[in-house]
Amino acid sequence: MLWLTVVEWLSRLVFILLIGLSFWSISIIIERRRFFKDLELPLDEYKRNIRNRVKMIKDDSLFGKMFVEIEAVKGSDKIDKAFDVFLTEERKALEKGLPVLGTLGSTTPFIGLLGTILGIIVSFGELSQGSAGTNSVMFSLAESLVLTAAGLIVAIPAVVAFNFYSRKAKQVMSEASSLKDLYIAYKD
Repeated sequence: MLWLTVVEWLSRLVFILLIGLSFWSISIIIERRRFFKDLELPLDEYKRNIRNRVKMIKDDSLFGKMFVEIEAVKGSDKIDKAFDVFLTEERKALEKGLPVLGTLGSTTPFIGLLGTILGIIVSFGELSQGSAGTNSVMFSLAESLVLTAAGLIVAIPAVVAFNFYSRKAKQVMSEASSLKDLYIAYKD
């Protein structure tokens, strides 16, 4: 039957899709790991420099760029506004790829479930023809369950990474805000 062959190939396409999505997820996770590793900065040194009224280091880091931005502005209200604009712009870099990880984490189990349903349809189709042996049906059922497992294998690391890097982004934004407040307090 033609429809049985089509459904069987659709389940295999679902598996290929899940493999592609897993590579996409892994590439985002690796990129985020590198990004946040490069972002780790000596916050204590920044705080000490602010308290000792030492001229801030103008490096290429997030906090270095932040101080360049807020030192160009006079007045606490203007510093707050400049900082808010700066943080809004930097939030894009901090949260890059996170929506994709969240989406993959929530949808890939359903994609795997779709593959499982297609595989079960193939199994029942083979049974209905009466020509399939027990081994063929069991293989078809096992193949369909592999698709559920593949969906979960993609989803679990994506959800863990999404939560971890979302928390890291919020932590960086919070640290930047506290540095800005400390800078304003010691500025004059």
